[in-house]
Amino acid sequence: MDDLSPRQREILDFILAFMDQRGVAPTFRDIGLALGIKSTNGVSDHLKALEKKGYLERAAGPGAPRSIIPSTRAAGRSDDLVATVPVVGRIAAGQPLLATESFDGSVRIDRDLLPASGELFALVVKGDSMIEDGIHDGDTLFVRKQPTARDGEIAAVLVEEEATVKRVFREGALLRLQPANASMDPIVVDPRRSDVSILGVAVGLFRRM
Repeated sequence: MDDLSPRQREILDFILAFMDQRGVAPTFRDIGLALGIKSTNGVSDHLKALEKKGYLERAAGPGAPRSIIPSTRAAGRSDDLVATVPVVGRIAAGQPLLATESFDGSVRIDRDLLPASGELFALVVKGDSMIEDGIHDGDTLFVRKQPTARDGEIAAVLVEEEATVKRVFREGALLRLQPANASMDPIVVDPRRSDVSILGVAVGLFRRM
């Protein structure tokens, strides 16, 4: 991989993670939106460079949608025993923090350590409101994408375009986002008056020592 530029490595990681999660190759638009490349020509130039270096192949002619696939050389980095989980933005374990849904790298982890089904993504935690549940600042939280969570589950929740991780409890028409830090108060929201959605439920954690 020493022959790849940082941008080319980032694009290849995104393609591998996307295909591992969804089973199909990303489109040029998917790549551009995730990595902040405004021009499809810019995406095309990077893909041509990866193809020339032997990391990508085309399953169809140029211009065909979803025609790019990792070559044997690239796919060797992602075998059947390892899952490539995309890291998507950042999430607060304190007060909500804007979590832009953009690709921010990937984490490769043994599949046996993650759920057997469901689409997964990862978020980098910022803050200490969940320390009593063992979730610390800088941890990578693995989340199974789903729109609901049972009472008491740890979930990634979007509140007015701001994301946070808390235990979720329903109290009548209200939603209580409960921190696991005795010094902090819960966040109580009314879905009838605020734009609130559950992004997914926490299923694992990665921490660098």
